[in-house]
Amino acid sequence: MRELVEVVERVQDLLEEVDRFDEPARRVVFELLDAIDALHRPAVRQLGKRLDAKTLDKLKQQSPSITWLLEAYGSGMDLHKAADDALDTIRPYIKSHGGSVEVLGVDEGVVRLKMSGSCSGCTASTITLREGIESALIEHMPGYAGMEVEEDEGAPHPPPGPTLLQIGSKASAR
Repeated sequence: MRELVEVVERVQDLLEEVDRFDEPARRVVFELLDAIDALHRPAVRQLGKRLDAKTLDKLKQQSPSITWLLEAYGSGMDLHKAADDALDTIRPYIKSHGGSVEVLGVDEGVVRLKMSGSCSGCTASTITLREGIESALIEHMPGYAGMEVEEDEGAPHPPPGPTLLQIGSKASAR
């Protein structure tokens, strides 16, 4: 286990170092990492689908590295539940603004969501998605690879909250 922790910490250190690279070099490194991920993700997922739960549990008990790998790709897990649990961390915020978010499905790590209530058509929903919902999924859902959003057919409206006062001359008000 100690060896795995050391490797994960080293990867984190290297990623911090990559963040200091100039943009073209950083782009190449992340493209390489995405390509390696694209090679591993389907293979690990297929293993998780082909092995029964008892075998997966036995493998996880024998090796922290196997546990980490399967969980990192969400293999052998109920990804719908994992996505729903991840969203529970942000639902109170969304609800406080009169909105809701529902997991419609998860396929290959891509979470399909439905935004409704005040979130539907809200001009701030894009910010909410990127800064809130996506962050919650990245942080709390193993195997997260992206999201697709379906919104209610509600008319676009401004975000809830105070209305800005518009000041103009009396002549323009006539």
